[in-house]
Amino acid sequence: MPAPSPDPGTIKQIIEILLKPFSLIAHPIAERIGNRLKRKPKLYFNIHPVGSVWCYAWNGAKPMMQVRFDADITNDGNEAVLLLDGYVKGTKAKMPFMRKIQIPPTTTITDEIIAMFVEPIVGEGGEDFTGKIVFVDQLKRKHYTDKTTFTWEGTTDPPGSSPKTP
Repeated sequence: MPAPSPDPGTIKQIIEILLKPFSLIAHPIAERIGNRLKRKPKLYFNIHPVGSVWCYAWNGAKPMMQVRFDADITNDGNEAVLLLDGYVKGTKAKMPFMRKIQIPPTTTITDEIIAMFVEPIVGEGGEDFTGKIVFVDQLKRKHYTDKTTFTWEGTTDPPGSSPKTP
């Protein structure tokens, strides 16, 4: 006499019970992989050449590099980006941005005034400087500008000293 065939619902339950440990492991892994493959927003920087300047900023008798420029910034992604910090490539920021820069998704913000204070000084005082700016967003991702030339403004003399005469 043949054994009675099991109910299809019972077989399904047994299979689900046996596969549950695998799904508990596989679902979080698949979710992490999906998050890693998600495209980060790309920022495009249009730095205005007029008004892109650099000079020494003094911390007592010690000079820092100050860079100031205007820029249009486009975010082509589907998530907002908040720029928290920036520095000249090859330096480190000495002060974070006083005003964070919010760039909504698929938007261009225009005429953003940006100033940063960095060390070490990578330009030669009295001469124009060419370099890239690195911005850091809320997720610590880095966004790079194209090379830009910054015009020298100011003096190489510390505050309170008499100017050097050639």
